[in-house]
Amino acid sequence: MRNRSKENYTMKQFHYFLTIILLLFIQSCGLKTAEELGLHFSTEKSKLPDTLNWKQIGFAKELINQQAMKVVISGGANPIPLEKWGDFKPLFPYKKNIDRHLLFQQTSFYRSPNTDINCKEADCIKEFNYKNYSWVEMAQPICVDFVGGKTNILKPEKGHLVIKTIQKCQTVMFTDSIFQLTDNKGNYNVMHATETGKPDTTATLPSGWSLKKVTLNEPLIISPFGGGNECYYNIVGDNLGQGYHQYVFADAVYPSNE
Repeated sequence: MRNRSKENYTMKQFHYFLTIILLLFIQSCGLKTAEELGLHFSTEKSKLPDTLNWKQIGFAKELINQQAMKVVISGGANPIPLEKWGDFKPLFPYKKNIDRHLLFQQTSFYRSPNTDINCKEADCIKEFNYKNYSWVEMAQPICVDFVGGKTNILKPEKGHLVIKTIQKCQTVMFTDSIFQLTDNKGNYNVMHATETGKPDTTATLPSGWSLKKVTLNEPLIISPFGGGNECYYNIVGDNLGQGYHQYVFADAVYPSNE
């Protein structure tokens, strides 16, 4: 009996360390850089559906599928209640994304990744059940680039930024003021989410970058790039867990050919 217990304990240790190794591998090697992937996309804005169904936003409860490299969000017929989120424990390959307190006022999510562009209404959204709740496939990470050197993808070190290129067919609207991040070379990003619920302009940025609050004279609507039916977004992350959508590109193509 002791040998069997010892064997079971050893197997548990093995599976635990295997999981840790897989997580570290995915974290460090799961996404290539744009150059390694050979990705180039037009920074022209893409075509939007004729009708957008705008919705109010709240706290985003997101999971990352580390095998399929997809981001899913609580939604659909039976979303997880906010009061259940803190104790919710996903199992591999899922892990929780860092907390997402959203800063934009309205959004229209019109198509899950890899969905037929000619889809109609409900067929455009991929919904599934996991741990007794419903989830929606929202985004597909494609590649990751670093400013200031390679760092943790989800939580960069001070003086570093992470730029994740994703496929996400969603439009967002800011109506009052924004927190604007720029490299002062013609690329502009708007803070869309924080980990704490309160924007913080004291993030430690790479040389030449700046972050400030800007009052809007009219609503700022940000939609995907790539032209046509593409849904590319660049999502920038800083050392405080704050996320940004790039909404102005200095060049006609990303990454720049220069």
